[in-house]
Amino acid sequence: MNAATVPIAPVFTRNIHLLYSPTLACNLSCRYCYLGEQTTTAGLKNDAARAVDTLRFALDALRDAGVLAFNVSLHGGEVTALPPLVLEDLFKIVRQHYLQHFDEITALGHKKSSPHIKTNLFKFASLYDLLDRHKVSVSASIDLPLSMHAKYRTTRSGGDWLARTLDNIRLLARYPHGKKISATICSEHLTDIPAFIKDIWFIHRELGFDMNQFNLMFAFASELNDADKGKEVLTPTTPAEQKALYDALKAEFTGTELEEGLRRNWFDEFKPSYCTNAFNCGERFYLLQSDGSVYSCVRGQGIEEFKYGNVFEDRIDDILANGARKISQIHQTHGFDDGCGGCNQLSRCHTGCAVVKHQSKSGRSYTCDLQKMIYRDNPRSFPADSEAKQKNYARYYARAMHPQLSFDAVAAQPAKTALIPDDLRQEKNSLQALIDADPVLQTLYSADAFTLAIGDELVALRSQLFKTTSDWHTLSAGDPVKLHFRRALFDIHCDEPTRNTLYLQMLRDTPVVYGDDQRSKQAHLFTYQIYADHVQQSDRLGADFVMVDLSDIIGMHRHLYQHGVLNNLFFTTLYLRDYHYQKQKNNAFYHIQAVNLPFQNFEFFYLAK
Repeated sequence: MNAATVPIAPVFTRNIHLLYSPTLACNLSCRYCYLGEQTTTAGLKNDAARAVDTLRFALDALRDAGVLAFNVSLHGGEVTALPPLVLEDLFKIVRQHYLQHFDEITALGHKKSSPHIKTNLFKFASLYDLLDRHKVSVSASIDLPLSMHAKYRTTRSGGDWLARTLDNIRLLARYPHGKKISATICSEHLTDIPAFIKDIWFIHRELGFDMNQFNLMFAFASELNDADKGKEVLTPTTPAEQKALYDALKAEFTGTELEEGLRRNWFDEFKPSYCTNAFNCGERFYLLQSDGSVYSCVRGQGIEEFKYGNVFEDRIDDILANGARKISQIHQTHGFDDGCGGCNQLSRCHTGCAVVKHQSKSGRSYTCDLQKMIYRDNPRSFPADSEAKQKNYARYYARAMHPQLSFDAVAAQPAKTALIPDDLRQEKNSLQALIDADPVLQTLYSADAFTLAIGDELVALRSQLFKTTSDWHTLSAGDPVKLHFRRALFDIHCDEPTRNTLYLQMLRDTPVVYGDDQRSKQAHLFTYQIYADHVQQSDRLGADFVMVDLSDIIGMHRHLYQHGVLNNLFFTTLYLRDYHYQKQKNNAFYHIQAVNLPFQNFEFFYLAK
């Protein structure tokens, strides 16, 4: 291939987990389904006609926005309700996506090459050859005990298809690619725990499916399901029932060939690696429907509070930002539970799933007691935070996820202290509203203005005031570090760009007390300015971007960095910095909410060779 025709690899500044629900239609009528009537009213024919084009369009739009879907899983409704030809095209798109971005996905630590589906197994036998040909990994849903499968997981006409299920599990046991079984549990499923255990052994030993590859989920209250099934809806498990099941499974399977599954996979949904334990799942997990709608996940489908936008109508950046904002809003609505605030596992659990909080009207994870038992039984995998770390993290979590608590605490102080004006709580005076009303602030806080290149890795920088998690990096002597930023930043609030500079401030997390307010702040290490005329054209991000090599600047100050202590590097321009401080003087509401350095930042540990 001629060098001039080599395609330019896309530059990804963000990666996400994408679920694709090509249809909400389902051929079953499970009594605990949180999708409600959506599974019966979905237009399967219409979904089949648009499913392929929607996925292709969405992946292209994400790529063009610099967003990499490192995982693309097919979910429902019931995916296999679609015609085989549509499924074949979907599998091809997913496989091609993984191959096209093989290097980027591998660099993130993910091993993805084949499609994945969630299925109820109803049509598994008829689709076996198609799934095998595309090496599709299969997650199969059943009910346990199996008598409950016959009773609660029926066809649309109410028919019992347990015999067919067992045949398909036997077939799944022989399936040569990735596979697992999952079961959603309600209170009714736990009326006979010995039968539950007996059927795990039956599937493992008699049907031949390795039940180490098994995971449990607990149903939760769903307004959509209540409206659809009324009195027939099943009852969510209580914390006591969840604990009783865990204790029974531990007693039965410890020391057997299924102990690995018990400890590694069965309760995986309630461990820190799962989406339900994310600080803000709206920053990374998304579900796309065939009509282009984007929701939080399968749990949030059809709930307006968890709809982030539509790929055919909205910019990708706006959809992603809307997700983070809506999830934060849900957590804030249900408050910061006192038990969570004092828990030494808060840094892992993050108070639980936002959708379940919304449905249960609770601020605490619905599996809290169960999670604590899992953490207790695996102390090296999930060590409890020390008292000091717990308190620090609780303060951080409250500040980042529940900023209103800070204002409430101030308002509760005795009258002789300074009072925060009541109108600070008005939407028009929120920090986001102030930014939206000011084009200069929009640039100052922009999430796509600065990108740091550390070797081949690109890190999009954001203002610390809008981060919901801390991203800590490690630099070593000699690591190549380049800052890429929009050339147009030099023109903002500046009549003579040649007088403008890139403005760098390096801080270190060794608190010092100074200033008239005598606040404890990070120690300043150095300030560095580079004039607009002396930056270089970006070699990574196109004609609109320029760059500065920071490798030597960071390295020459290595004597200031301390082992195990975070360094905090801030980026802005001289004129944007001046505008920020002038805005603080002119607007009290802005000053209160942006009192700390608001500029895009990068936190890192430094390892001297």
